[in-house]
Amino acid sequence: MSDLRIRSEAGRDAVWPQAFLPPQARAEDHFGDRGEADFAPLLQGCSTALALLFGAPVTVLPGQPVRDGPSVAADLAGLLATVRMGGDPLRPAPAGGVAPVRYAGVIAAALDAVAAQQWPVASRASGYDLDIRCGATSGHANVAAPPPVIRPLALPAPGPQLDDLPLRLRVELASDMVLVSHLLPLRAGIVLPINPGPEMPLIIGDHRIGRATVAPLTDGRQQATIVAIGVEHRESRP
Repeated sequence: MSDLRIRSEAGRDAVWPQAFLPPQARAEDHFGDRGEADFAPLLQGCSTALALLFGAPVTVLPGQPVRDGPSVAADLAGLLATVRMGGDPLRPAPAGGVAPVRYAGVIAAALDAVAAQQWPVASRASGYDLDIRCGATSGHANVAAPPPVIRPLALPAPGPQLDDLPLRLRVELASDMVLVSHLLPLRAGIVLPINPGPEMPLIIGDHRIGRATVAPLTDGRQQATIVAIGVEHRESRP
Protein backbone atom coordinates (compact mmCIF):
# COMPACT_ATOMS: atom_id res chain seq x y z
CA MET A 1 0.00 0.00 0.00
CA SER A 2 1.54 3.33 -1.07
CA ASP A 3 1.54 6.49 1.04
CA LEU A 4 -0.56 9.45 -0.06
CA ARG A 5 1.45 12.64 0.16
CA ILE A 6 -0.09 16.05 -0.36
CA ARG A 7 2.01 19.15 -0.89
CA SER A 8 0.40 22.56 -0.92
CA GLU A 9 2.02 25.46 -2.68
CA ALA A 10 1.10 29.11 -2.62
CA GLY A 11 -0.63 30.35 -5.70
CA ARG A 12 0.75 33.07 -7.89
CA ASP A 13 -1.36 35.78 -6.25
CA ALA A 14 -1.15 34.45 -2.71
CA VAL A 15 -1.07 37.03 0.10
CA TRP A 16 1.99 36.46 2.26
CA PRO A 17 1.96 37.18 6.00
CA GLN A 18 2.63 40.80 6.90
CA ALA A 19 3.42 42.62 10.11
CA PHE A 20 0.30 42.60 12.30
CA LEU A 21 -1.02 45.32 14.54
CA PRO A 22 -4.35 45.15 16.33
CA PRO A 23 -7.13 46.90 14.43
CA GLN A 24 -7.39 49.53 17.18
CA ALA A 25 -4.22 51.14 15.81
CA ARG A 26 -6.26 52.34 12.83
CA ALA A 27 -9.81 52.04 14.16
CA GLU A 28 -12.49 54.34 12.84
CA ASP A 29 -13.27 57.25 15.17
CA HIS A 30 -10.63 56.02 17.62
CA PHE A 31 -10.00 58.83 20.10
CA GLY A 32 -11.28 61.49 17.73
CA ASP A 33 -9.57 60.25 14.57
CA ARG A 34 -11.25 58.75 11.52
CA GLY A 35 -8.83 56.00 10.55
CA GLU A 36 -6.31 58.15 8.71
CA ALA A 37 -3.85 58.41 11.62
CA ASP A 38 -1.26 55.64 11.83
CA PHE A 39 -0.06 55.08 15.40
CA ALA A 40 2.14 52.10 14.54
CA PRO A 41 5.40 54.13 14.67
CA LEU A 42 4.33 55.53 18.04
CA LEU A 43 3.69 52.03 19.44
CA GLN A 44 7.04 50.77 18.18
CA GLY A 45 8.87 53.80 19.54
CA CYS A 46 7.26 53.43 22.98
CA SER A 47 8.18 49.73 23.04
CA THR A 48 11.83 50.51 22.27
CA ALA A 49 12.06 53.36 24.78
CA LEU A 50 10.46 51.35 27.61
CA ALA A 51 12.64 48.30 26.87
CA LEU A 52 15.70 50.49 27.44
CA LEU A 53 14.12 51.91 30.57
CA PHE A 54 13.14 48.56 32.11
CA GLY A 55 16.08 46.55 30.81
CA ALA A 56 13.77 43.83 29.44
CA PRO A 57 11.56 43.30 26.36
CA VAL A 58 8.38 45.36 26.43
CA THR A 59 5.21 44.91 24.38
CA VAL A 60 3.09 47.99 23.71
CA LEU A 61 -0.37 47.65 22.15
CA PRO A 62 -3.33 50.01 21.76
CA GLY A 63 -5.27 50.22 25.01
CA GLN A 64 -8.70 51.28 26.15
CA PRO A 65 -9.35 54.52 28.03
CA VAL A 66 -9.37 54.28 31.83
CA ARG A 67 -11.65 56.76 33.56
CA ASP A 68 -10.29 58.62 36.58
CA GLY A 69 -7.06 56.65 36.46
CA PRO A 70 -3.43 57.79 36.54
CA SER A 71 -1.61 58.42 33.28
CA VAL A 72 0.80 55.59 34.16
CA ALA A 73 -0.32 52.48 36.07
CA ALA A 74 1.14 51.96 39.54
CA ASP A 75 2.32 48.46 38.57
CA LEU A 76 4.51 49.92 35.84
CA ALA A 77 5.93 52.48 38.23
CA GLY A 78 6.69 49.69 40.72
CA LEU A 79 8.44 47.73 38.00
CA LEU A 80 10.73 50.66 37.25
CA ALA A 81 11.39 51.15 40.95
CA THR A 82 12.49 47.50 41.15
CA VAL A 83 14.88 47.99 38.23
CA ARG A 84 16.35 51.21 39.66
CA MET A 85 16.99 49.45 42.98
CA GLY A 86 18.84 46.62 41.22
CA GLY A 87 16.01 44.07 41.24
CA ASP A 88 14.87 41.63 38.59
CA PRO A 89 12.56 43.36 36.06
CA LEU A 90 10.73 40.07 35.56
CA ARG A 91 9.96 39.85 39.29
CA PRO A 92 8.96 43.29 40.48
CA ALA A 93 8.59 44.05 44.16
CA PRO A 94 5.74 46.25 45.35
CA ALA A 95 6.86 49.83 45.87
CA GLY A 96 5.31 52.11 48.43
CA GLY A 97 5.55 55.75 49.50
CA VAL A 98 6.43 58.31 46.90
CA ALA A 99 8.29 55.85 44.65
CA PRO A 100 5.29 55.07 42.38
CA VAL A 101 4.65 58.76 41.79
CA ARG A 102 8.29 59.49 41.07
CA TYR A 103 8.85 56.60 38.69
CA ALA A 104 5.50 57.09 37.00
CA GLY A 105 6.79 60.54 36.07
CA VAL A 106 9.95 58.99 34.60
CA ILE A 107 7.87 56.64 32.43
CA ALA A 108 5.56 59.46 31.36
CA ALA A 109 8.56 61.58 30.35
CA ALA A 110 9.90 58.72 28.20
CA LEU A 111 6.53 58.32 26.48
CA ASP A 112 6.23 62.07 25.89
CA ALA A 113 9.67 62.09 24.27
CA VAL A 114 8.57 59.38 21.84
CA ALA A 115 5.30 61.17 21.10
CA ALA A 116 7.20 64.35 20.25
CA GLN A 117 8.94 62.43 17.45
CA GLN A 118 6.40 59.80 16.36
CA TRP A 119 2.95 61.35 16.85
CA PRO A 120 1.03 60.99 13.56
CA VAL A 121 0.45 64.28 11.79
CA ALA A 122 -3.06 63.25 10.72
CA SER A 123 -4.22 62.68 14.31
CA ARG A 124 -6.57 65.13 15.99
CA ALA A 125 -6.70 63.16 19.25
CA SER A 126 -5.63 64.73 22.52
CA GLY A 127 -3.96 61.50 23.68
CA TYR A 128 -3.52 57.80 23.04
CA ASP A 129 -4.01 54.89 25.44
CA LEU A 130 -1.43 52.11 25.67
CA ASP A 131 -1.50 48.58 27.03
CA ILE A 132 2.06 47.88 28.25
CA ARG A 133 3.42 44.48 29.24
CA CYS A 134 6.87 43.58 30.54
CA GLY A 135 7.25 40.03 31.77
CA ALA A 136 4.44 39.33 34.21
CA THR A 137 3.69 43.03 34.75
CA SER A 138 1.14 44.85 32.68
CA GLY A 139 -0.61 48.16 32.99
CA HIS A 140 -2.28 51.05 31.28
CA ALA A 141 -0.62 54.30 30.26
CA ASN A 142 -1.84 57.35 28.39
CA VAL A 143 0.48 59.44 26.28
CA ALA A 144 -0.70 62.97 25.58
CA ALA A 145 -0.50 64.51 22.14
CA PRO A 146 2.51 66.82 21.88
CA PRO A 147 1.81 70.54 21.66
CA PRO A 148 1.69 71.86 18.11
CA VAL A 149 4.96 73.18 16.78
CA ILE A 150 4.65 76.82 15.80
CA ARG A 151 7.19 77.57 13.13
CA PRO A 152 8.06 81.16 12.30
CA LEU A 153 6.60 82.44 9.08
CA ALA A 154 9.13 82.21 6.28
CA LEU A 155 9.28 85.67 4.77
CA PRO A 156 10.45 86.17 1.20
CA ALA A 157 13.84 87.66 0.62
CA PRO A 158 13.62 91.44 0.88
CA GLY A 159 13.58 93.28 -2.41
CA PRO A 160 14.97 96.75 -3.05
CA GLN A 161 14.64 98.93 0.02
CA LEU A 162 12.94 102.31 -0.07
CA ASP A 163 16.22 103.95 0.90
CA ASP A 164 17.78 102.55 -2.30
CA LEU A 165 15.12 104.07 -4.58
CA PRO A 166 16.72 106.80 -6.76
CA LEU A 167 14.83 110.08 -7.09
CA ARG A 168 15.67 112.99 -9.36
CA LEU A 169 15.84 116.15 -7.26
CA ARG A 170 15.90 119.62 -8.83
CA VAL A 171 15.82 123.21 -7.71
CA GLU A 172 13.85 125.79 -9.71
CA LEU A 173 16.28 128.69 -9.90
CA ALA A 174 13.80 131.28 -11.10
CA SER A 175 10.08 131.70 -11.68
CA ASP A 176 8.49 134.97 -12.72
CA MET A 177 5.50 136.41 -14.55
CA VAL A 178 6.55 137.83 -17.94
CA LEU A 179 4.39 139.78 -20.39
CA VAL A 180 4.04 138.38 -23.86
CA SER A 181 5.28 141.70 -25.26
CA HIS A 182 8.61 141.13 -23.48
CA LEU A 183 9.06 137.79 -25.28
CA LEU A 184 8.13 138.92 -28.78
CA PRO A 185 9.62 138.73 -31.22
CA LEU A 186 10.76 135.34 -29.84
CA ARG A 187 14.04 134.35 -31.46
CA ALA A 188 17.27 132.55 -30.77
CA GLY A 189 19.74 134.60 -28.78
CA ILE A 190 17.18 136.69 -26.96
CA VAL A 191 18.24 137.51 -23.38
CA LEU A 192 15.58 137.28 -20.68
CA PRO A 193 16.07 138.96 -17.33
CA ILE A 194 16.02 136.46 -14.44
CA ASN A 195 15.51 137.59 -10.90
CA PRO A 196 16.35 134.63 -8.63
CA GLY A 197 14.56 134.68 -5.36
CA PRO A 198 16.21 134.17 -1.97
CA GLU A 199 14.39 130.83 -1.62
CA MET A 200 13.66 128.48 -4.50
CA PRO A 201 11.28 125.50 -4.83
CA LEU A 202 12.77 122.05 -4.26
CA ILE A 203 11.00 119.62 -6.64
CA ILE A 204 10.71 115.83 -7.02
CA GLY A 205 8.57 114.76 -9.98
CA ASP A 206 5.31 116.72 -9.88
CA HIS A 207 5.57 117.71 -6.23
CA ARG A 208 7.22 120.54 -4.42
CA ILE A 209 8.74 119.10 -1.24
CA GLY A 210 10.15 122.30 0.24
CA ARG A 211 12.22 125.40 -0.33
CA ALA A 212 15.97 125.80 -0.57
CA THR A 213 18.64 128.44 -0.92
CA VAL A 214 21.36 128.07 -3.54
CA ALA A 215 25.01 129.01 -3.10
CA PRO A 216 27.83 128.66 -5.65
CA LEU A 217 30.75 126.28 -5.07
CA THR A 218 34.35 126.90 -6.07
CA ASP A 219 34.20 124.27 -8.85
CA GLY A 220 31.27 126.03 -10.56
CA ARG A 221 28.50 123.82 -9.18
CA GLN A 222 25.62 125.00 -7.04
CA GLN A 223 24.76 123.77 -3.56
CA ALA A 224 21.15 123.79 -2.35
CA THR A 225 20.34 123.97 1.35
CA ILE A 226 16.82 123.05 2.49
CA VAL A 227 15.27 125.81 4.58
CA ALA A 228 11.64 124.63 4.71
CA ILE A 229 9.70 121.40 4.12
CA GLY A 230 6.16 121.18 2.74
CA VAL A 231 4.79 118.71 0.19
CA GLU A 232 2.31 120.01 -2.41
CA HIS A 233 1.32 118.97 -5.93
CA ARG A 234 2.47 121.17 -8.77
CA GLU A 235 -0.75 121.55 -10.73
CA SER A 236 0.76 124.01 -13.15
CA ARG A 237 4.20 125.42 -13.67
CA PRO A 238 4.29 129.25 -13.27
